[in-house]
Amino acid sequence: MRILLVEDEKTLAIPLADVLKEMGHQVIVLGDGAAALAWLREDRCDLVLTDVRLPGADGIQVLQQARQLDPPSDVIVMTGYASIEQAVGSMKCGAFGYLQKPFPTEALLALVQKVHEVRSMQEELNSFRKGKSKGEYEMTGACPVMDDLRTRAQSALQAESTLLILGENGTGKGRLARWVHAMGNRKDNPFLVLPCGALSEDLLEGELFGYCRGAFTGAETDHSGYLEQAGDGILFLDDVDDLSPSAQAGLLRALQEREFIPLGSTTPKAFHARVLSSTKCDLADLVRDGKFREDLYYRLAVLPLHLPPLRERMEDLPLLVAEFLSDADPEARLSVPVSTFEKLTEHHWPGNVRELENSVRRAVALAGRATILKPEHFFPGGPLRSKLITPNDVPPLKQSVRLAEREAIRNALSATGGKRAEAAALLGLSRKSLWQKLKELGLEA
Repeated sequence: MRILLVEDEKTLAIPLADVLKEMGHQVIVLGDGAAALAWLREDRCDLVLTDVRLPGADGIQVLQQARQLDPPSDVIVMTGYASIEQAVGSMKCGAFGYLQKPFPTEALLALVQKVHEVRSMQEELNSFRKGKSKGEYEMTGACPVMDDLRTRAQSALQAESTLLILGENGTGKGRLARWVHAMGNRKDNPFLVLPCGALSEDLLEGELFGYCRGAFTGAETDHSGYLEQAGDGILFLDDVDDLSPSAQAGLLRALQEREFIPLGSTTPKAFHARVLSSTKCDLADLVRDGKFREDLYYRLAVLPLHLPPLRERMEDLPLLVAEFLSDADPEARLSVPVSTFEKLTEHHWPGNVRELENSVRRAVALAGRATILKPEHFFPGGPLRSKLITPNDVPPLKQSVRLAEREAIRNALSATGGKRAEAAALLGLSRKSLWQKLKELGLEA
């Protein structure tokens, strides 16, 4: 994607830009809000990452300008001065996500990846509606497990029941959902995607159910949620396993009674859409652990479809590379020799099809004047070193948590020069809680 990063703190902007470039994105960095507004008047990007407090103009102005473009850019807002009112205001202005500083880089990258997936969904859907589809909705693959998946998915097209798509991150769950919509009897109605893992609990419920004016601080006007906006179309709940208990209860009512109640209201509204959902983990396990409602699980999993990880269908790798290469290299200038394919099949592909697609795009970008893609184009960091994880590689959960806590506390103390009060603030703990952790983990010295 083409990304505009608006951040006046160079110590944050430069590392973030480097990480995003390593992922294959094109990044433009600006440190001034007014400069960002001027840039947006003359140029276009897929995503804007902006701080709120900026010289020249604030990030909310940048957000509003980006959302007024045709087509609008997605926006992720970053701030060190977070408040519920500010978060709600950003989402009402159309922000895709909201992050409070300091945040782990992984949290931002996860949001960026969500933007990429949602934009890809919409682009392919628009292409299909314009009659320019080249089979984007086909689930590429010739192995037996993909043949079986296509057969089962075909039977779900005209059904009105819920569909639960299971699979690891990057296996193509969103693409399968788009295929069901594009080929089914609701193809002329809306297709909405709600990324359940990208929003906080409060914001997620407001976006799902909608809310009335005065429902909470910052709710200045009525807001229709995704359940209402979906109309007679399809609502795709991506990462439904991230739903909070209260959101699960509201969704269950919508599926059972075909009605829902916006936040702050007592009047039910009718619900007509078909619900598709995806999960990156086994919901049955979450049910056993008491983290997901059993009754909702059975409502969502009327028609379950499981997408296999790429490592279990490596015979499809050449077909997938050819598909992604045709998009990234429309002039067909580049080719992939057998020797390169042999190296690619040695990789474990923990990121699945998404990782493969990003690797192909990276290879095309790094090819330069070359016409033959080599392994180093796909993996510029060096030889492939990924390995299968065995049971011996997985420590007990308590041990992993203990090690992670020790590392986090050590990093906080190091960053603050050993000042425990400041370290506690960085970790989001009280001084008493930090003292107890130090004692528990043997870090008092």
